[in-house]
Amino acid sequence: MGVAVVTGASRGLGAAIVDRLAADGWDVACVATSEASAAPVARSTAEEHGVATLALGALVQERDQVDAALDRAEAELGPISLMVNNAGIAQVKAFEDVDPEDFQSIVDINLMGVFHGSQAAARRMIASGTSGAIVQLGSIAGVNGFPERVGYCGTKAAVHHMTKVMAVDLARHRIRVNTVAPGYIRTDMVQDLIDAGTLDERRLAGRIPTEDLGRPEDIASCVAWLASSESSYVTGETITVDGGWLAYGHI
Repeated sequence: MGVAVVTGASRGLGAAIVDRLAADGWDVACVATSEASAAPVARSTAEEHGVATLALGALVQERDQVDAALDRAEAELGPISLMVNNAGIAQVKAFEDVDPEDFQSIVDINLMGVFHGSQAAARRMIASGTSGAIVQLGSIAGVNGFPERVGYCGTKAAVHHMTKVMAVDLARHRIRVNTVAPGYIRTDMVQDLIDAGTLDERRLAGRIPTEDLGRPEDIASCVAWLASSESSYVTGETITVDGGWLAYGHI
């Protein structure tokens, strides 16, 4: 298939995306905040699927680290043809209490991280003459206003819109750019919140038309489709994968 780079690859959605891409035959560079944290996913993926993998450490908000990671990925795996910008953080706090430095951190990781990853990958695809794809991870919080999440909602909304501009600008280079916007997904982190009583699973499921939380594999499947030739005429789109959460408007 080619060489894929996935950020935030050490757990949750990132790990599921790595697994699905590898199952489809992609060689995968797994990027996390440290090489050590990316190593278990890279190692288990290579063993299970028989593809080449690489564990890389980089802070997505630091352009020099992103460039170094992508340089190493190309040197060891080959030209990059897929970039998945999955890394992100959230904060739950009332708007009036949000510290500007904390807000800036969310912008740096969720927004600048996507900018750095997308531009660094696009420049390499253009230089190598590779027809490629870039997939961002957005959120239903980038469409609706969620209380006490001004930084998360704001940055995800910006990612959705940046995707449109990137897609228009990069189409002439045969590079497609799309976003996947997950709803409530049963990641380990969400399950921990449910187990701790912070999230009410029954209430959440009752709000979702399909009556259950999504699986990480649901998001990974959508990313894999956007990375494939089956979506070759799809660019500039944000695809919501939420069990109908956004569509549901009944009170």
